[in-house]
Amino acid sequence: MRTSALGVSLLVLGLAGLSGALYYDQAHAGEWTSYAEHANAINGPAEALTAQVFTLIGAIAAGFGAAIAGGTAILAAFGGRIGHWMLRVTTVLILVLLLLVAAALGVGGLTGDEPAAIIDTPGWLLTAEIGGLALAVLGSGMTTANLWTFTPAEEGYAA
Repeated sequence: MRTSALGVSLLVLGLAGLSGALYYDQAHAGEWTSYAEHANAINGPAEALTAQVFTLIGAIAAGFGAAIAGGTAILAAFGGRIGHWMLRVTTVLILVLLLLVAAALGVGGLTGDEPAAIIDTPGWLLTAEIGGLALAVLGSGMTTANLWTFTPAEEGYAA
């Protein structure tokens, strides 16, 4: 069995970058928030606070994902078959979760009502967040494709 060191590295780097960008975003979202004309004293601040909370949850989840992916990569390097299977399962689960989040963000951005809270996140930060997500998806996809390629017993581990 082969381990995609580049893929795992991209996955961990992408998730860590996404985590840092999301944390920075939620920490400064109050500075970038304005309210639409139809917003009242409750729904505008409530939407802004909800956005901050979910951004913080995303930052924490991305950080945990990076730690878990890095840990299973280390385990795969030293753990033989069990380590490789743990890395396989981890990368597939992370890939599925990242694709679900990307799809939900895409659909959510195209549908829904006009927001009451308008958060003008700087372009460089949005680019960093999208880049981190894309890098994590690329790394997870590379690792998944590499680790789920089976080799005959004489080329890989002997049973």
